[in-house]
Amino acid sequence: MKFEEKQVPVNSPYGHFSTGMQVIQNVDLRGKTAVITGGHSSIGLWTTKALVKAGARVIVLARNGKQARHNLRHMPQVSILPFDLLDPQSIDAAADQVLKSAPQIHILVCSAGIIGIPLTRDARGYEEQFATNYLGHFQLVARLYPALRRAQGARVVLVGSRGHRWGGVLLDDPHFLKTAYTPNRAYAQSKSALSLFAVRLDALAKKDGVRAFSVHPGPIPSSDLFSASIVGIKSPSVVARTRVAAKLMRGLHLTSLMNAFRHPQVEDAFKTVEQGAATPVWCATSALLDGLGGVYCEDCNIARAVPGESEAPYGVRPWATDPELAKKVWQMGEEMTGVPFVI
Repeated sequence: MKFEEKQVPVNSPYGHFSTGMQVIQNVDLRGKTAVITGGHSSIGLWTTKALVKAGARVIVLARNGKQARHNLRHMPQVSILPFDLLDPQSIDAAADQVLKSAPQIHILVCSAGIIGIPLTRDARGYEEQFATNYLGHFQLVARLYPALRRAQGARVVLVGSRGHRWGGVLLDDPHFLKTAYTPNRAYAQSKSALSLFAVRLDALAKKDGVRAFSVHPGPIPSSDLFSASIVGIKSPSVVARTRVAAKLMRGLHLTSLMNAFRHPQVEDAFKTVEQGAATPVWCATSALLDGLGGVYCEDCNIARAVPGESEAPYGVRPWATDPELAKKVWQMGEEMTGVPFVI
């Protein structure tokens, strides 16, 4: 089946301005276990809140333990584990702890990520946006797969971005050893890789009842991630100040005011963090997606396929859903992490 034939919207009752709490209404997750990377801040936090509201037990994997404990302090159904997507040993350690405490994982949401940083390489020499957003999550999903399989109906939600439209995966130079680096191009590559990961994972894992989805949560100016990307600096003090600014935006409800000044079409309107959680929650729980997978979603629906040259603020480009590209990116994941994905 061609990717255009899979990217067909369904009759979803939710849309661009829906919230995660609205989407989770009438969903019963009692007895279910969910794992979320970055589930302690921004859309990840609101995804956690929605799943907890439905009765799920949630395991949050967090790099910032102090922030996670503070933001999740009133949720006894939530446990927190230290986790760093750039540290393979940290990923393995967290996965081992999850597998010991959760024989079955019904929902896995890969929400953590970075955006817009200057060219930086990890200890392996890998470009950090690709290493964090794609390779770290590839290793985590591979390690947790036995528990996903045992759930007999699990869903994996990979939080991507419409930023994938800026370009696909540089198969011959993913770490920008020869290609001119720009933060947006590297970010686009990492999010295109996540979308392709969903395509290949779903194709291989559906026999085990595991379905995978990639998600564009929406343009969210009040998220910590968006705020940190504005400065494009990794200085902890600067990032801390941008998080304060993002918190102030959320407290003053400035998103609607920003939309009023921009007069955007609906698909390009800014979202709050609560609204940003809606599509990840929808992909993780909606009965409308039963029997489906390997698709890119936005605004609580399956997104339409659009041409690569499209300038529309919506839709998925062909380089983010091509099954042959997905096979190559999967192979890159196995080779670069050194973790064989056994399905």
